[in-house]
Amino acid sequence: MFRSTLALLLLALPLAGQAPPPLKEVVERFDAAQAQVQTLQCPFTLTLRRALLKTPSVTKGTMYLQGSDFAHFAFQPPEDLVLHLTPKALISYSPEAREGELMKIGLIKNSDRKFLGLGQKLSYLSDYFQISLSEAKDGSNTWFLALAPRTLSLRKRMQALNLWVDKETWLPRQIQWIERSGDSWFLELGALRINQALPSGVIGFKLPEGIPLRSEFSFFATRKK
Repeated sequence: MFRSTLALLLLALPLAGQAPPPLKEVVERFDAAQAQVQTLQCPFTLTLRRALLKTPSVTKGTMYLQGSDFAHFAFQPPEDLVLHLTPKALISYSPEAREGELMKIGLIKNSDRKFLGLGQKLSYLSDYFQISLSEAKDGSNTWFLALAPRTLSLRKRMQALNLWVDKETWLPRQIQWIERSGDSWFLELGALRINQALPSGVIGFKLPEGIPLRSEFSFFATRKK
């Protein structure tokens, strides 16, 4: 009786280390899921590791995404920061300090940031990255996609872009950007609210009048080698 009950329990368990589907299928499902998302908002945790620092910095907040139009990060206190990324510009704003930074980047296709992998089709990214697929080893029920830069210009800036894709929704759960210097950003997304109205202040985001803007974007500043 014990053996038969144990056998039934084992049969009910998901298979560990199951073989991933063909990469083409994952790309198609990911792109189809992305295409259905007009807007997205969720809590996030961002872990920033600097090559010259032993202790990483961890910040939290809310992320808002509208297709490939913009990604908006509102950080929780004590972090005094709002990031607004569009295909043509990167804006950082400190409400309490009343100062900001602006870096114009032209069209998104000419930028190697690409919203850190958010709002972009894998079929598009595959033109710039070599993609390998495996099952995530952290028990998160995700597929792990390691994207290695193809072009020399990208390889000069970065080592890898990693995505953890949910096996059920086929949407990103975690994103990791690793610079050539060793600096990295690891973005963990919480519960997703999809295709719901975004706050008007996010959609029509504008800096208040009179805010001085520096022509830089220090959030992405890294140690040069």
